[in-house]
Amino acid sequence: MDNCTLPSDYDVFIEDDFTHDLTEECHKYDDKVFAAQFLPTFYSLMFILGLLGNAFLVLILVKYKGLKVVVNIYFLNIAISNFLFLVTFPFSIHTAIHSWDLGDATCKIISGFYSVGFYGYVCFLVLLIIHRYLAIVHVGRFRLATKKTTCGIIISTWGIAMLVTLPEYMLSQVQMEDRDYICYFVQIYQYPPGDEKFWKYFLTLKMNILGILIPLFVFIFCYMRIKKTSRYKEKRYELLRLIFVITLVFMGLWTPYNLVLFLKTFQEHLNLNDCDINYHLDKAIQVTKIIANTHCCIYPMICGLLDEIFLKRFCYFFHPRNETEGHFSEGSEQQSSTTKGPPYHSTRL
Repeated sequence: MDNCTLPSDYDVFIEDDFTHDLTEECHKYDDKVFAAQFLPTFYSLMFILGLLGNAFLVLILVKYKGLKVVVNIYFLNIAISNFLFLVTFPFSIHTAIHSWDLGDATCKIISGFYSVGFYGYVCFLVLLIIHRYLAIVHVGRFRLATKKTTCGIIISTWGIAMLVTLPEYMLSQVQMEDRDYICYFVQIYQYPPGDEKFWKYFLTLKMNILGILIPLFVFIFCYMRIKKTSRYKEKRYELLRLIFVITLVFMGLWTPYNLVLFLKTFQEHLNLNDCDINYHLDKAIQVTKIIANTHCCIYPMICGLLDEIFLKRFCYFFHPRNETEGHFSEGSEQQSSTTKGPPYHSTRL
């Protein structure tokens, strides 16, 4: 009888030991250590740079360029979306250092700001691309929109951005993780019971389709049609170049995060359940998201480097003696641009 019981006990011992070894190897990536050490300094710097850069851009658009041109209004609304996005940075710093102690209501509001800022940026960027496409390709049939039409487009665009962010707003809540309260922005880690897979797949696909694929499709379509026009070869479109550079930089910053998020969400269907792969996916999500969030700070830098008036005003800010000369040169530029031809090839925003 002893010979019959020994193998059974021995097998149980081996199985328990093997399971224990697997649980030790498959440890979850701890993002709190990296966040506490890196995020406060980095997000503080990005918050200051983004606030100053977008504020200076708004000043240039309102005071010097004017809002009579539709394109300038779109650039202004992109800056406003950046302000909404920047509001979340101090709360990200607070979450990285301390646990979330601001309640569910604040968590929903900050998640709403994050999402509306992101989708607002995307919507107005698409509007800029379409506006340039119509102005260049369909120049004979394209007419400048009236104030009432422009106002309606802007209100509708912000309405779409808010409507798209409703799921994140409704699902965002304070969650307990490792004895700390956390408020997650956009990526929800706890879904309604029974509908976990649906909301997980839906939110990931929504962000990939609306945030990357649709803008990319519009960009490629409009760019290919513009390249075929004879007017594109005859003239220099510095404004078009500015819009395309902003689009490419935005895509370059957000595509890695959306790709990693897609792999993480559908890892079961893609056979990515290995412990090491899961660990690296969690780490990649944190790193690529931090990189993607810098788009709101890089936007005014691109405008400053590629836009003449913005760069001149930035120089005048540090050299006020050239202010009179600046007014004269800008006035002559504006006069020459109005006498040379239609506004679709102007170098101004």
